[in-house]
Formats: sequence, C-alpha cells, structure tokens
Amino acid sequence: MTSISRPWKKSSFAFAMLAAVAALHLSSPLASASGHTVVREEHRDGYICRIVEYTVPDGDTVRSFLLVPDGASSVAPRPGIVLLHDHGARFDIGKEKLARPMSQAPVNVRISSEQWVRDCFDGVYLADSLASLGYVVIVPDMLYWGGRSSEACRRWSMMKFGLQSGEACRETLDSLKETVYEGQREVYDSLMSRGVVWAEKTLREDAAAAACLASLDYVDKDRIGVFGWSMGAHRAWLLAAFSPLVSTGVSLSWMTLKETQAQPYKASDYAMLIPRLRDSHDFPDIALLLAPKPYLFLSGTEDKLFPVHAVERAYARMQSIYSGKGAEGMLRTEFFEGGHHCGKEVQAVVVDFLEKNLTLQ
Repeated sequence: MTSISRPWKKSSFAFAMLAAVAALHLSSPLASASGHTVVREEHRDGYICRIVEYTVPDGDTVRSFLLVPDGASSVAPRPGIVLLHDHGARFDIGKEKLARPMSQAPVNVRISSEQWVRDCFDGVYLADSLASLGYVVIVPDMLYWGGRSSEACRRWSMMKFGLQSGEACRETLDSLKETVYEGQREVYDSLMSRGVVWAEKTLREDAAAAACLASLDYVDKDRIGVFGWSMGAHRAWLLAAFSPLVSTGVSLSWMTLKETQAQPYKASDYAMLIPRLRDSHDFPDIALLLAPKPYLFLSGTEDKLFPVHAVERAYARMQSIYSGKGAEGMLRTEFFEGGHHCGKEVQAVVVDFLEKNLTLQ
C-alpha cells in the first residue's frame, strides 16, 4: 500500500455513520432464520453437497447449496463459511458460480457454470474446494440470479448454450440479454415501491445464510467466516460488518471510493445500492463497523473496474480507522498482480487467511 492518510479520529462524521447504520434497522433481523429443509443431496469425494431451503425474515424462501465435510458432527464441529457469488452480468447461475451443480441440474446450468468457473476461477469450484478442506460451506442464490432469475433469463440461457433453436438468432439473443440486464432496474423499483431496498434485502438474506450455518450442531458458531469476489466481495464486507455471527472474512475485488462511481447509475449498480449509506458515506467507512474483526481486502493491479489509485486511498482510510479503534494489524489490505479475476494463486491467499483465522481442527 502506497497511500498514507492521517490517523482516524472520533468525530461527528463517525457518529453520523453510526446513526445512518442504525437507521437501517438491520441489527435484530440479521440473526434470524427459520430451520432449513433438505431438497436434494449427493455424496462427493469427502463431503456431501445438499440443496437446502429456508425462510428469511421477509417471508421469502431462499435456496442454497450446503456442503458438509464427512465426519462433521456435534462432537467435532467444523468452521463454517458463507460464500457469496458475484454479479458478472450473468444471471442464469448464482450459487453455481461457486459450487458444482448437482448431477441432475439442467444442462444449460451445468454448461454455464463450467464456463464461468473456468473463466473466472481457473476451473476451481471454491465451495467444493473449501468443503474438501473441512469447512461447512453455504452458498445462497441472490434475488435475480440462479434459481431466482427471470423467465427471460432462463430463455437466454437455453438459447446461449444451444438448447433452444429456431428463433435463437444473434439479434434475438442480444436483445434478450439486454432485457435481462435492464431488468435489474425493475427489480429495484418494484422493491422500492414497497419500501424495500434491494441491497438491504440481500444483506438480510446473506445474514440468514450465516444464521442457518450457526443453527447446525456440526458447525462451530464461534468460527464462521465469509468470502466473496466482485459483487460478492461487496456483500461479504457488508455481512461481516453487520452480522455478529461472522467473525472474519475476505473481500476480493470490490473496494473503492465513491468518486469513481459514475452517475447516472448503470442497471448493474442497483443490486448494491443502499441510498442512506451511499449518499452520505464513502465505501471504506464500512471499517467503522468491521473493526476489530480480522479481515482481508484484495484487489488486482490491473483491475479496470477498481483503479489502483482509488483503492489505495480506500485502503489507507480503512487502515486508519482500524488503527484509531485500537485494532492495528487486524486488517490486511493488499494488491495482487492481475485483473478482475479469482485465480488459483489468489485463492491460495484467501484460503491461507481463512485457515489462520478460523483454525481448522
């Protein structure tokens, strides 16, 4: 890190941040989730992969992958990890971006998943990799992705991967893709008409996933972490900041300053927009709520979405906040050589950090 900022000092700004946070009314609902139902499961090498459903505080049902290592039990509870998928303007898959689909999954889902993981994760299904190391892993679908995507998205996926022909010409495929992309505005507006902010709803759902983990007698409730890449990183640092169940985490490729976020907003911005925080506070101010939890932020030196100069300044501000709260050394902010990607070398850094802070037994 090359930028240096003044040490963080308590100020009216810090209290304003906390007041804005309190206005979100998130603290109590975050810790609640109903019991889960197992929809399907299959045995894999050293762990079981389940599809589970549970009800979140607003009454919606969320479907997630739950990967459980062999031997996990109440006698030998394992650490848990919430994995949060990216945006990528690819909506036909969500949880399948991080966990290998079930063998019974639709062909288009399996093809899409394999392509995405090959291109973005060097062919590694991170959830499966972590489960094989002994972690209990939960991977939820965010609203508008995967099993919660739109009918137009499902048609696009079938056409994209050659499973629906006839009218599937390039013009139609591109038109459908644009319809699906712009549909994010409709989701945001529809929720707002009911007084619901999409990103706040997502935060509650991600917290429900953490609560689902904590409810399992084979999970050590004191050792629950979170990881996300890209939009998943944004979701991860929000979850770690707001949920008392999450003790540590890693955010890869999502931290910057507001000044880099051009307006008017693109459709893809609305899934991550919390107006009452965004309007008066900058992204690195989340460290006020993260500290003193051990946390790792990583960003690529060639990431065109998050320019180095802005990330350096954001990192400096977060480090200053941690230092000012007596948590110096608990926050790691680093760059890796490369772009907006979660390759094997970066994955090794992520796993090492999680192992050190969740201490596998």
